[in-house]
Amino acid sequence: MKIEGYNRIPQVTKELEYLKTHQVVIGFFGKRESRLLTIVGANEFGATIKPKNGEWLWIPTKDCPKGKGPKDIEGLFIPKGHRVACVNDHGKLVAYFYLSKLVQIPARPFIRQAYLANKRRYTQLVRQYISKVLAGEATVYQLLTRLGVACTADIAMSSIKLKHPKNRPATIERKGSDNPLVDTGELQRQVKFMIVPIQKGGLI
Repeated sequence: MKIEGYNRIPQVTKELEYLKTHQVVIGFFGKRESRLLTIVGANEFGATIKPKNGEWLWIPTKDCPKGKGPKDIEGLFIPKGHRVACVNDHGKLVAYFYLSKLVQIPARPFIRQAYLANKRRYTQLVRQYISKVLAGEATVYQLLTRLGVACTADIAMSSIKLKHPKNRPATIERKGSDNPLVDTGELQRQVKFMIVPIQKGGLI
């Protein structure tokens, strides 16, 4: 009886070539100046925010209509000697904005913490999938996809679990939560991954 073995070398070579030329990129994607990337960068690395136009930063209170800026509020005024902007609601002053010269956002490195907490697991995952690729049981694309799914879930969970540094009292009052990185859930929904070619000269 003649038994012929299956030659996997061409397929494995093809997969290893794909691995050499492709990468999985994980994080938040958008234009450099986008609001999302500004928020992510300010929280991951910390930031000092100063007013670009005018004297004050206008920080909404819990009573400010959601999504409204100072120009959208009719009858808004600043009482003399105070750092709040108010409206007169039937004889009662209601503060809609706190006024500040600057805001210091402390670093909350949820992306780096997610990586450091899980890097051993990522290494194990890659080793397992490389063994499967060599055995013809998986593709490199599947490896990169599995790694991307794991990393995005870990970053989202890291942002939810992060408790320190805490929000300022005014921020907690407005959000109704003391979790620094959870508000509408948009940040958690926007962490994504892409499988892309490695550019000439190295990784992205």
